[in-house]
Amino acid sequence: MTSITNERLSQSLQYLADTDEHAAELKADVERQEYMFKRSKALAFKLAEGTVADRNATAETSADAGTAAEKWFAAIKDSETVRAKRQTAALIVEVWRSMNANRRTGNI
Repeated sequence: MTSITNERLSQSLQYLADTDEHAAELKADVERQEYMFKRSKALAFKLAEGTVADRNATAETSADAGTAAEKWFAAIKDSETVRAKRQTAALIVEVWRSMNANRRTGNI
């Protein structure tokens, strides 16, 4: 079994401490970009003509909605990347804790 070094543990703890605010900012950006996507779609719908189905189709395929959707997806990617890295760091801390608990009880 591979052991987690104190250096790796320190890196993980430091990463978690350093990325709290950044992770929150990225999550807020996802929400912001979703709002902007819905807003651009609503504006395109409002300006479109025809039946409701036609207006929906125009709104869904508008250039502004497409751009907003791409920004939204990029924000999701950035947020999920940091979230996954934070989960990995937290898992390293948990594994280190378990390994040390087992050492104290003589299970390793």
